[in-house]
Amino acid sequence: MDTLEDYVWPRATSELILLPVTGLECVGERLLAGRDGAYYQLFVQGGQLQPVLRQKSCRGMNWVAGLRMVADGNMVILGFHANEFVVWSPRSHEKLHIVNCGGGHRSWAFSDTEAAMAFAYLKDGDVMLYRALGGCTRPHVILRESLHGREITCVKRVGTITLGPEFEVPNFMQPDHLEPGSEGPSLIDIVITCSEDTTICVLALPTATGSAHALTAVCNHISSVRAVAVWGVGTPGGPQDPRPGLTAHVVSAGGRAEMHCFNIMVTLDPSTPSCLACHVMHLSSHRLDEYWDRQRNRHRMVKVDPETRYMCLAVCELDSPGLGPLVAAACSDGAVRLFLLQDSGRRLQLLAETFHHKRCVLKVHSFTHEAPNQRRRLFLCSAATDGSLAFWDLTTVLDKGSTALEPPADPGLPYRLSPPCLTVQAHSCGVNSLHTLPTRAGHLVASGSEDGSLHIFVLAVEVPELEEAVGVAELVPQLHVLEEYSVPCAHAAHVTGLQILSPSLMVSASIDQRLTFWRLGHGEPTFVNSTVYHVPDVADMDCWPVSPEFGHRCALGGQGLEVYNWYD
Repeated sequence: MDTLEDYVWPRATSELILLPVTGLECVGERLLAGRDGAYYQLFVQGGQLQPVLRQKSCRGMNWVAGLRMVADGNMVILGFHANEFVVWSPRSHEKLHIVNCGGGHRSWAFSDTEAAMAFAYLKDGDVMLYRALGGCTRPHVILRESLHGREITCVKRVGTITLGPEFEVPNFMQPDHLEPGSEGPSLIDIVITCSEDTTICVLALPTATGSAHALTAVCNHISSVRAVAVWGVGTPGGPQDPRPGLTAHVVSAGGRAEMHCFNIMVTLDPSTPSCLACHVMHLSSHRLDEYWDRQRNRHRMVKVDPETRYMCLAVCELDSPGLGPLVAAACSDGAVRLFLLQDSGRRLQLLAETFHHKRCVLKVHSFTHEAPNQRRRLFLCSAATDGSLAFWDLTTVLDKGSTALEPPADPGLPYRLSPPCLTVQAHSCGVNSLHTLPTRAGHLVASGSEDGSLHIFVLAVEVPELEEAVGVAELVPQLHVLEEYSVPCAHAAHVTGLQILSPSLMVSASIDQRLTFWRLGHGEPTFVNSTVYHVPDVADMDCWPVSPEFGHRCALGGQGLEVYNWYD
């Protein structure tokens, strides 16, 4: 197909962005259009083009000239990088052909068959022909699937898929070294990782093997991705569907104050090495710069710092019917911002913000409090570089007449979040890890700091009875600390990963490359055991229970990815 000069709506944003389309290819009910170094998937529904996903081509290919389906059923990207014509495979992430033709501003034609590939172009008035046997297929096998090009900044488990014995997942371990409990149905953990290379990867980690399969990569961000949050985990066919699969909504954020919401659906695909396939649909996006550009009197206001980074995300699910969840973001400019997701993630808007910490906010974490005959309470905990923790009550944030939000200072600005219910000075420097767990006595709150220390305390939540709150607009909970413990030298470097697995067990990870387990419930935390892992500069950790036979799995992300099984 020759170069087209047409215009489409390439992505789901609030503004219409006009970009010339340089290539179209019909794949089932999807059209893929390329330009500006990226290609777009658009779903044809009801005679309308619905944007699905934006993907980047290889680094440096700013002119995507076309898209082709080759003989083996895969797609290749045709484009120009400086003075070279490049055929790039998004599946294997490699350049299949490179032709030094002089650049893209010339007439050219491309053809591919199973036997050969041909590229003809005009140069200095001559017709030049490049021909390569074998076409765009590659017989060699990739030894290891690519994950990220730079360090991993966040790791998040989505859920687990159970495969029956008819689906045999390749095992790279000897039969004598298999994990205990590996017999029977195969458990595959779906994990999301994000990185400084601006990509988000969806991985399949079989429980009984030492393999990791990259299902897909999302390349919507223009800067590094530092945080990811998951909500609405379910199955593709609903709770009654017995077929294995998983669906979830994912929110990602990072540099340039950029946030994206997309949906992932993992289904069976026996033709792949993992027996799984992942489909991604982009739903919405938000940037603080775009919010400022829509203001009428923006010349009177200070523009948002474009270098603002989202450091951490937390999903706050309300119990109000018909309302989507809130997404809390820890920001490098000292703000805690609340975003409202509506229409199943298709609308993402900034609701409120607060600059209570007055310095870079590193972590946010949400948790709920439930008591008999009382409304379910939703709390948010934030941590900053000064070592302080702040607790906010978000239960009534969307109720009419609520005091949780204060009117904005100027029209068009977001609401202001009311002062926190409680502030705790937990550390003397930045808090890099934060987690909570409900117990009978209250809520266990644990944090890890840059000085290698741990801080654990029990938080009590007291909500006044209705008889005690007569004449009060809303019930204001009282938060106070019951017990408080510290471990000053828990690690030799920054504690970047921390999780309370149960009321009696906690795990921490640090840049000192030690994964340490602690016993809780009898005064100060006591050391259980520790192991050395091989991933340097660990930035995040996620840990989850698998089964009584397996115990827990811990995924650590930094200059690589490492997964541990731990048996209690």
